Amino acid sequence: MAASSSSAHATSGIVPTVGGFQGAGAGGGLGLNAPGAGPKVTHFASGGSRKNGPSIPDEVASTWTEILDDASSKCFMLCLYSSNGKSLELAAQGPSDGPAGGCGLNEMIAALEANPGTCGWGGFRVNAVDNRQNTISKRPKFIFVQFMPPTASAMRKAKMGPHKGALKQVLHGAHCDVLVEDPREDLEPETLVKLLQAATGAHKPNGYEFNVDEITDADYYKDL
Repeated sequence: MAASSSSAHATSGIVPTVGGFQGAGAGGGLGLNAPGAGPKVTHFASGGSRKNGPSIPDEVASTWTEILDDASSKCFMLCLYSSNGKSLELAAQGPSDGPAGGCGLNEMIAALEANPGTCGWGGFRVNAVDNRQNTISKRPKFIFVQFMPPTASAMRKAKMGPHKGALKQVLHGAHCDVLVEDPREDLEPETLVKLLQAATGAHKPNGYEFNVDEITDADYYKDL
């Protein structure tokens, strides 16, 4: 199914509140789906600790914290293994300016395609969108990425598994995980809609904003 986009959805009827955008359908009026509501999402963690993984510079954690912040323009990041495989290096992040609470699918894809020879980890932000009764509400969703391109060494790929727990502790709060080999195929919007809808509770949004002002319809997947 082709993705649909609408710039009108970006501004019409949006109700801004503390902690993100809310409106009709945001947790049934109870705020259950509001950013920060409920416990920190950790159900995708695979165990392990940072001491069992590669050396992770502090800027990786601080950059991810910015991405989680509704007031920040940063919406994606990618860290790659160093040449000896013992540490991670922040390879791409951003943007440094732009709308707060932006979406980073295209930026994430571009960063992955620019680094086809090594493995890495990252994540990006999208917005779940409810457009009901002339009121648009948005709430952030975060996607955790494990990057294993076909051209990377088999040994490097094999060592990634035990490191996932450590990375999940740093890049915490993701709503779903994606294993990426081909960025454009594995991060195709309709594929991400299915994953996000499956990871959502009873209240499912009727669209997702993967890039600013580009909303992919999700009503087709409401029964997932």
